[in-house]
Amino acid sequence: MKKGTGYLLNSLLISFLPWPVLWLISFFYFGGDNAEISKFSFTWLLSALASFIMVLAVLVFNLARLIERFGYSKGDVARLHLILGENFENVNLLKTVRESIHYHFTFWGIYATASLVYGSVKSTLFVISIVIGVILLSVVMLPVFVFLIEIPVLLYFTSNGELDKVRGLFTWAIEVSIASLALLGFLRFIALHGAIPPEYLGVSELRNLLQLAGDSTVFMDLFLLSFLGILSGITGYLGAKRSKLPVVVLFAIGILSIFTDVHLLGLLLY
Repeated sequence: MKKGTGYLLNSLLISFLPWPVLWLISFFYFGGDNAEISKFSFTWLLSALASFIMVLAVLVFNLARLIERFGYSKGDVARLHLILGENFENVNLLKTVRESIHYHFTFWGIYATASLVYGSVKSTLFVISIVIGVILLSVVMLPVFVFLIEIPVLLYFTSNGELDKVRGLFTWAIEVSIASLALLGFLRFIALHGAIPPEYLGVSELRNLLQLAGDSTVFMDLFLLSFLGILSGITGYLGAKRSKLPVVVLFAIGILSIFTDVHLLGLLLY
């Protein structure tokens, strides 16, 4: 059990400590010459603490969902250290828990750092823009996902009659693609009809997203990729044992997404 507690604490500290260390080094070595880094204040500290508590709550919720995949209930997250100790030979569980902790604290650290430099509103827009960009990039990577992950997984697990074990993968593809569609619609509306204060457009990541959504051709390519992502997820989720049709459909989706990506890349480069 001590192994589980040690592993959990190690994961938390490795993910958390680099951020305050980075801020302290930046303040002591560069604060005097950099007005932005010198903005350490009680208000910023409260903002960082509040965002830390929120991220910690989300982390606990996601860890509760994560251990469900390994046969535990959400309530068992309260004894996560014991679960890790009982399953210390389960490399997949240990790796997944550590990665989840790392991603959540990285998100918090980026937000708190951006808040220090840009202020609370701009930093929120910055982080939201980064998250949206990652989601849109995920659908752009659809050909890779289809040919290197979905089709091999479908062929292997349907041949063994174990498709239920990987349905979560296809559910994830559906969820990300639906999120992409919703975000594209929102960005499109803001780009065409919204009135954003000029000072917030100084966040280049947000400005670039609005420019992409405002371009009708780029928007349609991203919309099509998102739709194909939903279709690929549904196809894999409903894939039947010994049926070749889902593989054929996924192959067709992969080919169409390649052509769409090439067209989109041409628009962005020229």
